[in-house]
Parts: sequence; structure tokens; C-alpha cells
Amino acid sequence: MPDNKSPWGSGSSGGNGGGKSPWGQGGQDRPRPKSPKPMDNPFEDLKRRFGGGGPRKPGSGKGGPMGRVGPFGLFVIVAALMLLFSCFYTVDQKEDALVFRFGKFSRSSAPGLNFKLPSPFESVVKREISSINQENIGGTDSASLMLTGDENIVDIDFTVLWRISNLHDFIINVDETDGAVRAVAESAMREIVGKNELEKIITTDRLKITIDVRDLMQVTLDEYEAGVEIVEVQLQKADPPQEGNVIEAFRDVVNAQQDAETLVNKATAYKNDIVPRARGEAVQIIQDAEAYKDKMIAESNGEAQRFKLILEEYKAAPRVTRYRMYLETMEEVYGPANKMILDGESGSGVVPYLPLDELRPRTQGGK
Repeated sequence: MPDNKSPWGSGSSGGNGGGKSPWGQGGQDRPRPKSPKPMDNPFEDLKRRFGGGGPRKPGSGKGGPMGRVGPFGLFVIVAALMLLFSCFYTVDQKEDALVFRFGKFSRSSAPGLNFKLPSPFESVVKREISSINQENIGGTDSASLMLTGDENIVDIDFTVLWRISNLHDFIINVDETDGAVRAVAESAMREIVGKNELEKIITTDRLKITIDVRDLMQVTLDEYEAGVEIVEVQLQKADPPQEGNVIEAFRDVVNAQQDAETLVNKATAYKNDIVPRARGEAVQIIQDAEAYKDKMIAESNGEAQRFKLILEEYKAAPRVTRYRMYLETMEEVYGPANKMILDGESGSGVVPYLPLDELRPRTQGGK
């Protein structure tokens, strides 16, 4: 009887096949089917690249560095390198940087390469402190229409230029500093406009308005410790409201003021022409008078000196001096007069008349 231990019969010499299995002796008579080719494994590819992808021999350890660390170790190494690189950061010359440790301010950073603890231990905030920021205010009725000191309404659009002066105060002390600058600018403009008259705001005091607004904004932001410097306030538009004929009336006022300024400028130019000329003529008259005075004084001094000299000569020779003075006087008196000589003692046959003027040679022109 067959052995109950095997479904194919006894493994002894009895039965067909002499104890052979139905697949052949030892299962070697019939070729075995080939096992399917295993699918590509990316980790196996990495193992081969690191030198551990060859067939492992019995009793040998895992080959290559990848075989030693495994996929999880490689992930840890890559994460550690990324974390190490995140510890370094650079600050540009135009920038300023603050380092926060667990959300609390720790230190400021100088320009250049700096080191910090990896996130989330420390974080860095960088801002450009040399760039100029711009806020345009106006364009809507709620922001543009303002009440003046003389209870009129003016339509104003203006621009605020500002920059960061202290990054620590800018980041920490005020939340949403950009919005704070805008709110302070609008408030300061309304306060300054409320202290001035409409006519001056739209005509002569535009520059003064911008300077006052800038100073008031700077004082307010310094009180907030906002770390902001107001560079300039530019008044883009300052007009009366568009409703009705108000703007036309103010344009007429502006035109009249411009005409008045034109007339004033013309009068000033005329004054600048006439006044220097009159002053020059006055100086010339004064100089002529001084010259005449000097001339008369010199002549008087000369006459006085001449009289003294004649007096000395008269004291030395009175008769000769008197005769000479007589002759000089007669020469001065009769020199320019018409003269003729009558000789009362002349005898008969002699003409007693001698016309000296007729004997004088006539000059050209009949004189």
C-alpha cells in the first residue's frame, strides 16, 4: 500500500518511478521557469553610484557610503547642508538688517556677510534705508477737500517723499508705518490748511504750506518714534471746489493779482531807472559845486597872495608901483574899448584924429 506520508506514494523503491517525484528526480529533470526581472529602484541606483550597488557576498557588510548611511541618512545630510547654508546672509550697502530671535529683537547687522542661527531660531528683516518712498494723497473728495481758516473749502492733492532713518524704530515701534505716514500727512495738511486763508493757499503761500506740513509731520512722527524722515512735501494741486462759479471767481482774483504784480514790476523797473539817474545828476551837481568852490578859494588865495606881493613892492618903491598900477588899470579898462586919439596941440595942416581901431588889422570874418 502506498505510504500515507506522501500523496505520490512511498518514497521507497516500490511503485512506478522508483521513488521519484512526478516532476522528475529532485525536481531537476524539468527546467524551472525564470524569475521576473526586478523593477528599477532609485535607491539601488544611488547605491551603485556610491559604490555599494554590486552583489553582496555572504558575510560581507553593506558596500559604499550609501550602503552605510541609507536613504534616511542621505536625507538628513541634505537637510543639514541646507540648514547650514541658511545660517549665512548678506546685507547690501544700501540696506540695514535686524535679527530677531524667537520673534524678539536681538541685534542689528552690518553690511556684508553675516551669520545667524537657523530658522525658526532666528530670522532676518532687511530694508533699503537710502531709497525714497512716495505717498500720493488726494484724488478723492474725502482726502482732497479741506476746510480753510476763513471757512472756505479747498481741493488739495499733494505728494510726500520720505525714507527710513532708523530701521529698528520703523519695524518695532509702529505697526504698518506706510499707512501711519499717510495718515499723519493728511492730518498735518488739514491742520495747516485750517490755519490759512483760501486766497493765500491757492496763490502766494503754496511753498510756505508745504514747509509747514513737512515740519509738522516730522515732529509728529518723531513723537511716535517711527524711524521716518520726511524729505519733501510737494503740493500738486490747490484749487477751490469745482461746484458753481467759485473756481471762475477765484481765477479772476488770481488774474487780477497777476495784473497787479505786473504793474508793480513795471513801476519798480521805472523806479530803478529814474532813481539812479537822479542820484547821478545830484552827485554831478555836488561835484560841480565843490569844483567851483575849490576854484574860487584858489583864486581868492591867489589874489590875496598877489596883493601881499604888490604891497611889499609898494612899500619898497611907492611911486613906481603907483605908476605901474595906473598903467595896468588903464590897460584893463581901455583894452577892449574902441579908442581914438585927438591931439589938441597939433598945428594947422595936421589931422588931430588918429583912429586906432581902424588901424588894427581885421580878423577873418569881418571882426
